[in-house]
Amino acid sequence: MCNPAYAEAAAGIHAVRGNHVDAEGIARHQKTFLRALPELSGFLASFASINKRWGAAITAGMIEAGRMDQEAANLFNPLIQDMGSTKEKFRLIQNRLVGAILQEIVKKAVRELSDAAKFAINILKRNLYERTADVGYLATDGVLQAFLAMDPDDPDLGEAREDVLRRLAEYQKEYTVYDEIILLDLEGRVRAHLDTANPISRSSDPLLAQTLAKDPAAPGDKYVETYRATDLRPGKHKALVYSQTMLHPETGRPLGVLCLCFDFEDEMRRIFEDLAQGNPAILVCILDERGGVIASSDPARAGLGQAMPLGADRDFDLLTLAGREHLAVTRPTDGYQGFYGLTWYGQALVDLEQAFAASDADQAQTAQVSLERISVELDAIQRESDDILADMTLDSLNGQVKAAKFKADGFVEVLRFVNGIGREIGRLFSQSIAGLTATILSSQTFGLQFRAFQANNIADRNLYERANDVCWWALTPRFREALARADGAADGETRERLRQNLQYINDLYTPYLRLVLADTRGVILAVSDPPAGLAERLAGDGLKGQEFVGTSLPADLVQRALRLDGPGDYAVSAFEPNPLYGQRPTWVFTTAVRHPADERRVAGVIQIVFDAEPQLAAMLSDVLPRDERGQALPGSMALFAERTGRIVSSTDGLTPGQTLALPQAFTALAPGQRAWEVHDLDGRPHLTGCQAGAGYREFKVTDGYSNDLLCLVSLPL
Repeated sequence: MCNPAYAEAAAGIHAVRGNHVDAEGIARHQKTFLRALPELSGFLASFASINKRWGAAITAGMIEAGRMDQEAANLFNPLIQDMGSTKEKFRLIQNRLVGAILQEIVKKAVRELSDAAKFAINILKRNLYERTADVGYLATDGVLQAFLAMDPDDPDLGEAREDVLRRLAEYQKEYTVYDEIILLDLEGRVRAHLDTANPISRSSDPLLAQTLAKDPAAPGDKYVETYRATDLRPGKHKALVYSQTMLHPETGRPLGVLCLCFDFEDEMRRIFEDLAQGNPAILVCILDERGGVIASSDPARAGLGQAMPLGADRDFDLLTLAGREHLAVTRPTDGYQGFYGLTWYGQALVDLEQAFAASDADQAQTAQVSLERISVELDAIQRESDDILADMTLDSLNGQVKAAKFKADGFVEVLRFVNGIGREIGRLFSQSIAGLTATILSSQTFGLQFRAFQANNIADRNLYERANDVCWWALTPRFREALARADGAADGETRERLRQNLQYINDLYTPYLRLVLADTRGVILAVSDPPAGLAERLAGDGLKGQEFVGTSLPADLVQRALRLDGPGDYAVSAFEPNPLYGQRPTWVFTTAVRHPADERRVAGVIQIVFDAEPQLAAMLSDVLPRDERGQALPGSMALFAERTGRIVSSTDGLTPGQTLALPQAFTALAPGQRAWEVHDLDGRPHLTGCQAGAGYREFKVTDGYSNDLLCLVSLPL
């Protein structure tokens, strides 16, 4: 489902890099980074000044010792040597501290950019994976097949075309991601298309021949994915098209080609808007296989077609845009269910000064978390600094007592001066460590909140497709006609034909465990079996497979479907145990199947059973914080929950239906908002980021469906 070399390379880059940031690369660009870090440059200047004054004090002490008699000199020379040794120890700790500050600040920026780049390319590829199923299903649509099979001179062609256009409009109404749908015959003539502003009547695009060359009987993909300029979309710079051969339903001979034109620009605008809610300073691009920009959140800085460094195998790049230095991160997709698609990359960039800007709120929140829990290295630096300062103070006081005995007033002043330097160093270390602690905490909290947002965004987009699917499949002429004729009963041949239709759909759309057709009483007439690779979800004894035929669906959801106003409306069960899912909890989407002769009459219902367990688990697993080997950090966890704290899914063994006490800061979030807290989970404090789902397109926004989900992503402290 992609360029195999791209998939292999993407997997390799992900496995090797993980969350590691190249220390050598940071050191190599240290001067550049320091120019963008005036606060750190200020620390370096302060340290240099202190070290210079300290050195001068040691020299002064040596001069004073030289004026003493031999007995006093023998007493104070070791003290002077200790002062020099202490100064060297502080120099080494200063270097460690500066290195740690630089590493953490750059790592924070790189990780934030990496998250943005990964999100942009991965969420896009998840969306495009659904398109590959769409084109496969719509290519078997009976209305479209019958139309393409008609003779071009047939006098009924015009009326049939109007029927097709109405059907395509219904399809686009459900799947709003398409801005054009085109039916081509074998000669490239446009038999029907949806966009009235598109003047196309014939196409000579090579994708027609490329699509027809796909052997329908051979294993593998039957669709073709194309992104470039095409005469199918004149006036567009480039178009993303999914095409598949349409076959005669009886003879299997090719009839023509179906082209679904994805609204790429609109989808990227939505992705960029979602990302801007986190850090609007980040510029995000999608790059093609040569590093050319094909989508940009800021065309003024990175315009379409602009060449960018394609450093997917590097942790970061530095480049100049609009006269400003930028930090850039490029990432390949992780793929989705084996789909990688065209060789594209996500890239995120930020102006260096904005990359390293600290949040004023960060330090105010740092007190909630001890230094030891934030960073072992920082805690060690702080402890070593405190120990040396304590020794330095003690030596100074002891030295002053001894100097008074010998009336060495000049040496007393030197020791007092050194003691003052120690206090100054202590303040500077505490200040810089506090700032770095805030930086690390900010990085962790932002990352956890972003991961929570990412999981909710994925869930909303996934379930958006489910709502579209149930509404569209309910319009299938075969289903409407069969249910209308059945009138409460159906012969064996009809049932088998319905089962085959459902199975074909279910095998294309693997997020479902099964699809069900029932009459108006809720009696099941046909059901699909779980697609290959999916397991029955049985919580105990219960029906499975074809055993459901003849049984009745839960009455409440059936009645909700029957009461829906029109074909674009749907209903969803609560997340609760359902017999179609082996009495395990899931969402079931449903709508009415309407009579083919009168949409005001209902012929039956369709229900589609979301395979919640593996689907939700995969979403949550994908957003867990990971180490440099790509392994989930020990003790990290992610979960979906309702606002009541009722668990929907968890990576940490929490049972769906179990209730978890959640901080009010989480339960009070408005849709799309994020927050973080330190709170107890299983008796241990965790740093947790939370986001409230915001819906996608019309789903949960304007379609009347309300189902607030919170996602929490946590790290133990």
